[in-house]
Amino acid sequence: MSYHQTIYNLLRRYGLSEAGALGMLGNWECESGCEPYRLQGDYQASRAISKAYVAAIENGTQDRERFATDTKGFGLAQWTLPDRKRNLWDKAKTSGQRIDSVELQVEFAIWELGQAEWCMGAALLPYLKTVESIYDATACICRKYECPAINNIQARYEAALRIRKELDLSGTAVVEENATTEQEQPDEPKIETWPPRTIDEHCSGWAEVWLLQGLLKCRGYNVLIDGILGSLLTDKVKQFQRESGLDADGVVGKNTYIKLGIDPAVFEGR
Repeated sequence: MSYHQTIYNLLRRYGLSEAGALGMLGNWECESGCEPYRLQGDYQASRAISKAYVAAIENGTQDRERFATDTKGFGLAQWTLPDRKRNLWDKAKTSGQRIDSVELQVEFAIWELGQAEWCMGAALLPYLKTVESIYDATACICRKYECPAINNIQARYEAALRIRKELDLSGTAVVEENATTEQEQPDEPKIETWPPRTIDEHCSGWAEVWLLQGLLKCRGYNVLIDGILGSLLTDKVKQFQRESGLDADGVVGKNTYIKLGIDPAVFEGR
């Protein structure tokens, strides 16, 4: 089950513009796959680890402080910092909702977006209610709200566009047909991790691994955005290489980066 439509509707109900809602969805798709019960590092199809984690919270096995300080990202935004997780816990307990409720987590995110404390010094909610560019909304949320280890803005932007298409196909026109190309596709948006290094089997934790995962996910490959280069990710790389007419060696270098959509000019002189 996809939560995209539900999340979009909730964000619009809270006053976000179409672009603001899609920018948030693009970010959350790269954070958690838009799954409110998702625990960082759980890439099993069954999400058994995530479900057990939530069950422990709901049955009282996992207490507030343990939840707050376990350093595990959780939920739509993959909340990780102790104070943010304490606030999420308190919101769930005081409202009587499950902590993996999509309605709860969207409401909590809206509250955070209205607080300068969680948005690098300036509340983002007013901006997200008026922004018209999907790319600008995506970039702002990435840089000032999600603050990931790598600002993989292009991957998040492409996820937003893919979700927009999905919602359009479902019969919900979330972007007016006369929206300008300039609003939706700014001139050559750049990922901010240049120059990207070659990725092989020894590169877990590199910023480039996060970038690779985001780009693959936005092209429909089932990968988790966690910075870990294991056998599952390598298999997806090889699959992408085969389907792109490249040597399927699992090594991500210049040719693979270009097929993933990185501007060839980045590699000039290398």
